[in-house]
Amino acid sequence: MTPRRIGLLGGESTGKTTLARGLADELPGFVAEEYLRDFVRSYGRAPLKADQEGIFLTQQATVATVMRAAEFAEVPWVIADPLPLMTAVYSVLYFDDDSLMAPGIADAAAYDVLLWCAPDIPWQADLGMRDGPDVRARTEELIADLIAPALPLHRISGSPADRLAEARRLAV
Repeated sequence: MTPRRIGLLGGESTGKTTLARGLADELPGFVAEEYLRDFVRSYGRAPLKADQEGIFLTQQATVATVMRAAEFAEVPWVIADPLPLMTAVYSVLYFDDDSLMAPGIADAAAYDVLLWCAPDIPWQADLGMRDGPDVRARTEELIADLIAPALPLHRISGSPADRLAEARRLAV
């Protein structure tokens, strides 16, 4: 059995990880966790422009590894938290570099369900990982302008329970 894939995208502090964990419990599924968090913790700094392609490729490899594990364990879903495409968004946001956008969109197009988490929940700090509500808002604008026209995104909003219920409905 080949697992199906759900990809999450959205700005920082939009509930992606909470949604991924809830989906993994309910569907069931395995979560391909965000490599960027590991990068920042390992290197003690934010990525540079030169790091972006490696982060993108590592996130893709993480999803592929989790897919193999899910297939072996006969787990029906893999949830990418987030899609590798988010690295492309951050490359545009921080470095005005769109070189990862086309491969990111092509990668995301192969997912079964794409969930765009709305910024309608309070922003929360995550030491060394988040830049603030203004960055979240700019990220949302980039997703709306560069990705939403190219991919069938499902907007997820509301309380964590509402988000989970809608995502579960879309994963049928």
